[in-house]
Amino acid sequence: MSPTKPKVLVVDDENDILLIVRTSLKDDYEVSTACSGTDALAHIEDETPDLIILDMMMPEMDGIEVLERVRANDKTATTPVIFLTGVSERSKIREALDKGTQYYIVKPFKQQDLMNKVALALEQTGTTGG
Repeated sequence: MSPTKPKVLVVDDENDILLIVRTSLKDDYEVSTACSGTDALAHIEDETPDLIILDMMMPEMDGIEVLERVRANDKTATTPVIFLTGVSERSKIREALDKGTQYYIVKPFKQQDLMNKVALALEQTGTTGG
């Protein structure tokens, strides 16, 4: 029986970002996408991801609010979260780190940097991909 791939949930309101990230990670991870915080939280209720990649600026609910809800949910309280966002203000980066994100990557980003951070975050939780 082949080992199952870690599940990664990518949350962004830009389809091109979802496509780029899914394409970057699909060989080593089972990638799901959500285009809003509301969709992400609904997805998490159905299937708990091993890692969440989250945009900061989205309609309805921003990434910080999604992160707070992820941390407040027993199923995802310790799930690694990586912010992948165009927001580069130090105060927002600090707030995200204080609220429990593992890494903060500013767009535009290097594909290899994202892949390295995903692998590192999952390694720290003992979940590894292909």
